[in-house]
Amino acid sequence: MDIKKPKTCLLTVTNQCVLRCKMCHLWKLDTAKDEVSIDDCKRFIDSLSQFNVDPIEVHLIGGESLIKKGILELISHIRGKGSRTVMTSSGYTINETMAQGLVDSGLSMLNLSLESLNPSVHDLLRGREGCFQQVVNAIEHFKRIGKKGMKLGINSIFTALNMDDVVELAKWVQQNESLDSLYFMSIMRPFGSSFDWEWFKKDGCRELWPSDYSKTEDVLNKLIELKKSCYKIENPVGQLQSFKTYFKNPGHFIKSNRCNVSEQAINVNAIGDIYICFFMEKLGNIKTDNITELWYSDKAKEIRKQMNGCRKNCELVVNCYYENEY
Repeated sequence: MDIKKPKTCLLTVTNQCVLRCKMCHLWKLDTAKDEVSIDDCKRFIDSLSQFNVDPIEVHLIGGESLIKKGILELISHIRGKGSRTVMTSSGYTINETMAQGLVDSGLSMLNLSLESLNPSVHDLLRGREGCFQQVVNAIEHFKRIGKKGMKLGINSIFTALNMDDVVELAKWVQQNESLDSLYFMSIMRPFGSSFDWEWFKKDGCRELWPSDYSKTEDVLNKLIELKKSCYKIENPVGQLQSFKTYFKNPGHFIKSNRCNVSEQAINVNAIGDIYICFFMEKLGNIKTDNITELWYSDKAKEIRKQMNGCRKNCELVVNCYYENEY
C-alpha cells in the first residue's frame, strides 16, 4: 500500500474547560496531571517537518484551548514553521486582551462555537449562563481591534434543541461583516463518553437527537438552499445531504465507499496519545515516539486495514474529515 503523507494534525491541548456542554464530556475526565505541556507540543510540531511535505495544517482543540497556559506561544511557534493554524473556542474567555493576543500570534482561523441566537438555547447546550453573550462580546472585540488576516468563523452543532434556530443563524452570519464562515456539525457521541454506537438512545443524549426526521429533513433542505445561494456556509452540499442520511438511520454508513480518514490526519489527544482513528488502537505518544516512524509502521498499516473495512459513522467521517465522493 502506498501510504500518503498526512495533510492535517488534530492536536488536543487540554481536556479542561470552563463550560459543561451537553455534547461534550471531556471536562469530566481527570487528565490534568498527565496532559501534554506546551514544550511537548512544540517538539511534536517540529517533528512534523520530517514528512517533507507542504506544512501540515494544525487544528488546536480542547476542552477549551485558550485556558492552556502558553497557548499563544504555541500558535506563534506553529506559524513560524509555516503551518496554517486553526483553533476552536467557546469564546467564553476571550476579552479584548486575549483577542489582540490571538491576532498578534499569527492564528490563521478562529472558530467560535455558537448554537443559536436564542441565548437560553445556546446557554442550555453549553451548560453555563452568559455563554451566548460572551460569544457576542468576542466577535465585537475582533471587530474593534481588526483581524489583520485572521479568519473568524462560527461552528454550530445541529441538535434537536437548536434545529429550529439554525436557518436564522445562517442568515445572521451572512449579514455579519466580522464573520467569514459558518460550519455545521452533526450531533455525535459526546466527546469523552464511552464508545457506544447507540449513544443517542441513552439518557442525557436522547434529548439531543433529532428524532423528528421530517422536520430535520426540512431544516437541512433549507440550509442546502442557502448554501446554493452563496451563503457563508462552509459545508459542501454533499455533506448536508449526508446529514439527512445519518439522521434517518445513524447505523447506515453515509459513504458508498470506504472510510477516507486513514491517510488524512494525525490525531493527538490531551495526554499525547497519537491515533489515526480515535476509535482504534493508539499508535504511540508524542512525548516518547517518532511520528514518521509511527506513521509508516506495521502497526499503522494494520490499523488502516481495519479502518478501510469500518462502516461506522464517527465524528471524523461525518464531520471533521468529510469528503465528497463525486
